[in-house]
Amino acid sequence: MLSMSAMVLTPPFDNDRDHVTTTSRKTRKSPSDAPRANKPSWGATGKAMLFILPTFLVLGMFVYFPIIESFRLSLNRVAPFGGKEIFVGIENYTRLLSSSEFWGTVGVSVFFMVGTVVFAIGFAVAIAILLSIPLRRFSWYYRTMIFIPVVISSAIAGVLFRLLYNPVVGFFNYWLSLVGIDGPNWLTSRTWALIAVTITVVWRQLGFNVIIALAGIQQIDAQLYEAAKVDGAGTFRRIWHVTLPMLTPTLFFLLVINVITSLQAFGEINILTDGGPGKATTNIVYQVFVDGFVGTHFVGKASAQAFLLALLIIGVSIAQFQGFSKRVHYQ
Repeated sequence: MLSMSAMVLTPPFDNDRDHVTTTSRKTRKSPSDAPRANKPSWGATGKAMLFILPTFLVLGMFVYFPIIESFRLSLNRVAPFGGKEIFVGIENYTRLLSSSEFWGTVGVSVFFMVGTVVFAIGFAVAIAILLSIPLRRFSWYYRTMIFIPVVISSAIAGVLFRLLYNPVVGFFNYWLSLVGIDGPNWLTSRTWALIAVTITVVWRQLGFNVIIALAGIQQIDAQLYEAAKVDGAGTFRRIWHVTLPMLTPTLFFLLVINVITSLQAFGEINILTDGGPGKATTNIVYQVFVDGFVGTHFVGKASAQAFLLALLIIGVSIAQFQGFSKRVHYQ
């Protein structure tokens, strides 16, 4: 009887509990059995390195090695007609910084940069605003014609404008004569030569600037224009208080790009004026070319000028980010 009562009083799920406990112990996995994170194998890493190896080879051959070699040459005095080199440290840099000729090329570069950037961006924004007006027909045609100068090389642009600037058969002086103005000698006048080169570079950069500015204008919310129109703002007030403030990210981008491009201008100067008359259009890049590759080669001096130009570009870019980035309005 006691055994029967013990069997009756025993909970019916004790055996199940023992079974579950035993099963859970069997199925519980140790920390070592947990799935491991997929780590790249050496084979996959090797394949990835193999794919990017051609890029590194090209960059190393045509970018990194020339930079290192140019810096090495800037610390040496290289014989003009031979391979003899004498280590002089920073003597090339100190001579340049104390040379009035070098500071003259810096002045030309800065003046050329200011003229190019102001007119290139100003005209581009004005044309982009006009192109943003909806047209029933041929809007694609006008945008294509504006963009065409981008695909023209600096050499072709130089040859084209050399013909336009010709004092006898050039179109510029002919157009001026129609209104009773005697055109200047564009490329042989110390007053007009740099202006002529600036006009050429502005024209060639105009297409790129217009397309970027037009893309920025098309990103502006139309409701802002509607709200300004409801408040009674006219066309010019909407441009001044809506378009230009909302276009500041694009304008900042164009400012940085155009400053760097203008400081590196070479092709138009080489084709149009050869740095003349005198040194009226000789910027730093053209002076590097003259010292390094024309006549008596002063390779060390040219390399030092190239690095000083790089420092100038970096300094101007940092100044732009410090001075204008806080005035950029993002939507």
